[in-house]
Amino acid sequence: MTRASRKNRKRHDKATAAPAVSLAQVPWDLGATGKANRCGLVIEDGGDIDPETGKRINPNSIKRARRVDMLEVWHRKGDISATGYNAAVKLRDAFEATARAPGWPDNDRVQSSPKPDHAVAIQIDRMSRFHAYHQHVSADDREIIDACVLRSGTPASLKRYRGPGYRDGMAHLHDALERLARAIC
Repeated sequence: MTRASRKNRKRHDKATAAPAVSLAQVPWDLGATGKANRCGLVIEDGGDIDPETGKRINPNSIKRARRVDMLEVWHRKGDISATGYNAAVKLRDAFEATARAPGWPDNDRVQSSPKPDHAVAIQIDRMSRFHAYHQHVSADDREIIDACVLRSGTPASLKRYRGPGYRDGMAHLHDALERLARAIC
């Protein structure tokens, strides 16, 4: 090997040698950061619960993002009762079912192509279930129930309950859900 080729080889080895890299600890990916995407999200510690002590074990400091429904928050804070919460969940689930597709057949094999009548019958059943719950909502309560239960809003989404009227809106929602629960049961 000639002197010039050895020199070139040393330069090449120095140029291609990777420098030692040190990476900063990456924060947990908690999803998109836009305002609409963060609405209703709660960031909490992850990990498992120890069956013996009942405490949460999180040795790696894992963070999780979980979408929390406002009905659940109000129930936990005591703003709405358990019976009102259960009635609201039944109404909301029936409402959300009206927007779903018919679904897959129960058996694995398809024995015939789906008939449009079958899909229409399923949709009518879903609409009937929602109507059965929604007909128990009184006319005075319809606006607050639609805003807070069906559209996942707050009483402040109604103009009369903004600002200082928010507590009045929460009281109206509590009473409306109690009346709905009594009517459904």
